Amino acid sequence: MKKLLQVLLVSASLITVAACSTTNPNGANISDGTAVDGTGGAGANGGVVASGVGDADNFGGAGNAKAMQVGNQSYYFDFNKYDVHSEDLPSIKVQANYLATHADGKTLLAGNTDERGSREYNIALGNKRAQSIAEQLKADGVSTNQITTVSYGAEKPVALGHDEAAWSKNRRVDLTYQTPITVAKK
Repeated sequence: MKKLLQVLLVSASLITVAACSTTNPNGANISDGTAVDGTGGAGANGGVVASGVGDADNFGGAGNAKAMQVGNQSYYFDFNKYDVHSEDLPSIKVQANYLATHADGKTLLAGNTDERGSREYNIALGNKRAQSIAEQLKADGVSTNQITTVSYGAEKPVALGHDEAAWSKNRRVDLTYQTPITVAKK
């Protein structure tokens, strides 16, 4: 019970901080109000690029531009699994490059599951999913003190259906920046 109360207090604090920050339409916190296009060049969002992003063509071309953004991301998992998909590794590396070069950057990794399974099982699985993303970030040079993990289990679904289409959207880790993203202007 004490552990649950601690998790709730930390979560409430982080939500309060996140609610006070400025976000762009893609969900990224931006300190100067400009957006990040994530392609490594000047985009329609004010000519701002994030440090360490690189060229989108290195990761599958323009169709995969979201994976190249420094900003809030969701990573999805297979049923009853916590293995990171290989197609998510380029996006995780972009986040890691940013965090590794911005020591003051902080991120929250929130593990989620679909509605199937007991509450205890889903909390444990959500934690394993969050930890798997955290381990990947750390392997790419991110400091442990820049990462906070939490598991919501099935408590925060983004899709409310009771079928595979809804469940697949709920099996995720949401990476959310807890500090404003600072960007370099060209």
